[in-house]
Amino acid sequence: MTFNGGEGIAYHDGRIIFTTKGDNRVWSYHTQSQQLGILYDASDSLTPILTGVDNLTVSQNGDIYVAEDGGNLQIVVIDNQGDLYPIVQLEGQDRSEITGIAFSPDGSRLYLSSQRGTSGLSENGITYEIQGF
Repeated sequence: MTFNGGEGIAYHDGRIIFTTKGDNRVWSYHTQSQQLGILYDASDSLTPILTGVDNLTVSQNGDIYVAEDGGNLQIVVIDNQGDLYPIVQLEGQDRSEITGIAFSPDGSRLYLSSQRGTSGLSENGITYEIQGF
């Protein structure tokens, strides 16, 4: 199988979750059963919540956090029921992208970076910490 622009990847509870930017999809591969499936496909919606899929991470309870490169510069959660909702949006940073999303070891803090910050220059990147997860 060929994938269209692989981007983010994470492993959680026997699954490899990854994104393909070229077709705006989030995939899941179950290592035990060797089953591959699409968790999210932007083309399935006339008004997709998530576009420009890029980096991702998985919370301790299995919710998938997908960062957008482009789109609305959001982090969008795909929860265990398959529902999607944005939790973070970078404003005034249109010449940047969200990178490096990760949870603290105890799962209580989410970290993300704006690759080029508000200036659009790589030396002005910004890292954020969000508490309360």
